[in-house]
Amino acid sequence: MGLSPKNEHEKSNVVPLFQTGDYFFHRGIEAYRKNHLHRAIKLLERAVKITNTEPVFHVQLAAVLSEIGEYERSNEILQNVLDEREDQVDECYFFMANNYAYLGLFEKAERMILRYLESSPNERFTEDAKDLLELLHFEREEEDDWDELEDDEDELIAQHERARTLLRKGEIEASIPLLQAIILEHPTYWAAHNHLAEALFRLGDESAFDICSSVLEQDQGNLFTIANLALFYMKDGDAKKAEPFIDSLRRVYPIDGDHYVKVAETLCAVGEYRLSYERLKDLGRFELELRPELLFSYGVALYHVGEQVKAKATFKRAAELGSKQAKVLVKKQLTGELDPSEITYDIWVD
Repeated sequence: MGLSPKNEHEKSNVVPLFQTGDYFFHRGIEAYRKNHLHRAIKLLERAVKITNTEPVFHVQLAAVLSEIGEYERSNEILQNVLDEREDQVDECYFFMANNYAYLGLFEKAERMILRYLESSPNERFTEDAKDLLELLHFEREEEDDWDELEDDEDELIAQHERARTLLRKGEIEASIPLLQAIILEHPTYWAAHNHLAEALFRLGDESAFDICSSVLEQDQGNLFTIANLALFYMKDGDAKKAEPFIDSLRRVYPIDGDHYVKVAETLCAVGEYRLSYERLKDLGRFELELRPELLFSYGVALYHVGEQVKAKATFKRAAELGSKQAKVLVKKQLTGELDPSEITYDIWVD
């Protein structure tokens, strides 16, 4: 039976449920309740993208990000909500206080708690806020007994995360003073040394190699340093010097998640596609999609192990999620300008 013209008009104005922010928000909440946190984040991000004006969507996304330890990103979202709707979402102060507490920034956490209690004395988080405030007072008292190194350690760790964020965004020069400050206070904090070496190498400063050599002299087997040297020498076109470091990566299977990813993407960047593929395929689709450039590296590995159809679908998905390298590659595919030799992965994308 055909539709009347009126019914056809009404049908054209119906927005499919799966295109609404509410749909993805409720699916995100469901995933969160099942403890599928990364899945929940992807769904809530989609909800926010479709319905950007709904503060509850932003706050829930921030809460789940906090659950997986992305405290700074969580606070950025919460601060944006406060900037736009300060009088409606006082609980943002409470959530920000928790994030600051986890980062070890107790003074900031205390300020947020007091702000929350002043603005919302009878809200549902009031008792939790008072408990957190008491805990923060205890932590502050304990800090008085620490020596100078321990007293500022938490702030420096947070500073390191800020430096890493700058590196990921391509703001290389801005990251260097932060990393140097960490090293000055914590001479054996090797992660800062490794990121400083990366920053200097990307700026063309050969002292990056000296930093790596120094780290290995003091911390033999440092995995990130080994990965850095493999990348540095390959980018300099010196495969012979890169080989011993690449060989070390071939034989290691880290348990730590960050180390596992570092090895997998480094192997892809230096052309060890089979080994990279074997590691990346075990991460799972959701984890890969949280980092579009990493998903792109999986596509590169797929292509070079003979899975061209899957690789092209992966490139397309990575481009949709925001991978800069995938966008360039997909565009060249569409115009017929892509040379197979160009299907490579660069671990650093500015």
